[in-house]
Amino acid sequence: MPQERILIIDDEKNIVSSLKGILADEGYDVSVADDGLDALDMIQSDPPDLLLLDIWLPGMDGIEVLKTVKTYHPNIEVLIMSGHGTIDTAVKATKLGAYDFIEKPFSMGHLTQSVQSAFKLKKKLSKKTVSHLTNSNEAPMGFAALMEIKKAIKIHSLTNEPILLLGETGTGKEFIAQAIHNQSPKSSLPFIKLNCAARRMHEIQSSLFSPAKKGRESENKNSNIKSTTGTSRVIFLDNVDALTEVMQEKLFNAMQSREDEQNLLPSRLYVSSSKDLNELSEKGQFNTELLKKFKGATIHIPPLRENSSNIPMMTRDYLEEIAQKDGLPAPQLDSAAMDALCRYSWPGNIRELRSALDRIIATAPSRENISLSEIPPEIRQAEVQFEAVKLEKFESLKEAEQHWEKDYILHHLKKNNWDVKKTSKALKVDRDMFMGKIETHGIKIPSKESKDDNRSFPQRTLKRSMVLCGSGLHLGIKTGLILQPLPPGSGIIFGDISSGQTIPANIENIMSTDYSTSLQKGRSSVATIEHIMAVLHMYRITNLLIKIGDEVPVMDGSAKDFCELIEDGEFEDQDEFYQELVIDKTYTFGPQEKGEPHISIEPCDTFKVSYHMEYPAPIGVMDHTFEYKDEENFKKEIAPARTFGFMQDVAQLTKMGFASGGKLDNFILLGDGKVINTQLRFENEFPRHKILDILGDFYLLGKPIRGHIHAHKSGHTQNIGLLKTLINAQPQ
Repeated sequence: MPQERILIIDDEKNIVSSLKGILADEGYDVSVADDGLDALDMIQSDPPDLLLLDIWLPGMDGIEVLKTVKTYHPNIEVLIMSGHGTIDTAVKATKLGAYDFIEKPFSMGHLTQSVQSAFKLKKKLSKKTVSHLTNSNEAPMGFAALMEIKKAIKIHSLTNEPILLLGETGTGKEFIAQAIHNQSPKSSLPFIKLNCAARRMHEIQSSLFSPAKKGRESENKNSNIKSTTGTSRVIFLDNVDALTEVMQEKLFNAMQSREDEQNLLPSRLYVSSSKDLNELSEKGQFNTELLKKFKGATIHIPPLRENSSNIPMMTRDYLEEIAQKDGLPAPQLDSAAMDALCRYSWPGNIRELRSALDRIIATAPSRENISLSEIPPEIRQAEVQFEAVKLEKFESLKEAEQHWEKDYILHHLKKNNWDVKKTSKALKVDRDMFMGKIETHGIKIPSKESKDDNRSFPQRTLKRSMVLCGSGLHLGIKTGLILQPLPPGSGIIFGDISSGQTIPANIENIMSTDYSTSLQKGRSSVATIEHIMAVLHMYRITNLLIKIGDEVPVMDGSAKDFCELIEDGEFEDQDEFYQELVIDKTYTFGPQEKGEPHISIEPCDTFKVSYHMEYPAPIGVMDHTFEYKDEENFKKEIAPARTFGFMQDVAQLTKMGFASGGKLDNFILLGDGKVINTQLRFENEFPRHKILDILGDFYLLGKPIRGHIHAHKSGHTQNIGLLKTLINAQPQ
């Protein structure tokens, strides 16, 4: 069996040496790169299975490397390392596809565990996520072209030679020249662009050459570009083919001998053209000797239509650039809209792409989600010339058949309630042969008892990692969470984004139920988990890693943002199963006399929660019953209900260190017998929110329940008390 291959990308030699030794001892094949661009070159020629990638790198920063890798080699897992980690950096890295984020200094145990988890998940998902771009050592054309440009930028930034950039209009010649300049030793000098097709020749001459005779300044009287003898600057000559024959010869002579009377004034010269200068030279329309001067310093920039695989990354980068300027979230294009951009021929190249994106954002009804209907008609209706990605999804016909066959069998097994005999008959396949295929594909059939009583369901995770930012309700600090898929049997696990310590979401790790539910294991803790846990409960997500700071973000005080986050991540039913906990008799926690807070659960054919509350005005006596049907009725009836509190309680909470993040837009504030700061979403929003808390707390059982919960003025303490009663009553 071949070794799993890891590429470490870090310029800290001591760390690299330690990592390489430890990972090699673990049985991995380890390579090393200390430069981002060199690493991409290695990936291009021989893609590894996993990257350990430092954020701060010479040549090309880690985020850019991550972005490039995930565009062209999405099945390479990436673990980000940083000595200056923040939740913002972690969120950004995860959005771009990083599997994990590890802060330096890290324990080697933590890192090797993360490496093992990444490979474990990779094996589980590989057959479903592999794309044709990653099935061979041959790099996709877009990646190869991108690498050539980046290499050229790196090489030419180390010299001071004049450079010629050739490419169609709109391919980004000026952008590349500017990138070289920014990375060069002369980056502090001004970068001046002169368009030879629009400027007068005497203006260009005065900017390029020192005067033939001292004191002769008449040539510059009408120029809006002053001669800069003695002033250093860098010149970019666009459309150099528009220079007159005399000017071309003069430029060649000046470049040929810097001791000549007509010395070049610029400290460095970049020239560009969108025309075929070789063809013009053969026709006598461009100076042959001048063209030869650029023989070893010419960058050819391909048109965008030849590298359509670059379009998603270019689009994402430009939308993020716009978002940063506007101070708004980056717009997201759905798959159909992105496909339309990739199919279009883009005669105006990158410039036309950016112009189209500006137009789309300006006219789209929503900046957040852009669909196919928002794409301009001339782009949307472009004829599909070739769709290699879809036509070559798998490396071989055999692989495609196996992938399709397993999905096909699973679909029909679920359709026939996992009845093998009925499914094989429906598919017109011999039963023994069908059982052989089930074994070959590793499909697990639930027990007959489980199927008969409808208590068995496929475990579920997300198809991809998702991120969310916000502030904590009780600590008030900026926080966020990263959701990552986990294999079957993993359960719901919270992970400390700084230490890597994990905290399984179960009863044993409950630390506190004061005003919210908090978990703790070792030195790590996480607070206010009930809202996200309620969403995972109702969406039947059974395996998930939630990487977080100290507290789950409160968002608007409800769970509706978590619903949208989970839905965006898309569900993936897994091959293993779980069973509901079916309540067989009534269980109670808390004294029931004199209206004391208490909670109970009794047998029921479905899952229900009834809540009764008695509060001061404006709440008074309120009741609500929620019966679970599916995630949709939870999303509409319970998830939008927000956290609430009275003015006097908020003041006390603040003194105790709680509710620091309770702003007027994420908290229903009550006082003087009325709601002070908002309009209620439901007439009885308050008991609905209490039900939301119960749904979250009860998922600490690790599985859904079938029964009817009756809660009377209860809170987190009573919820957890009943959970412990249930666990103690279960047979060991």
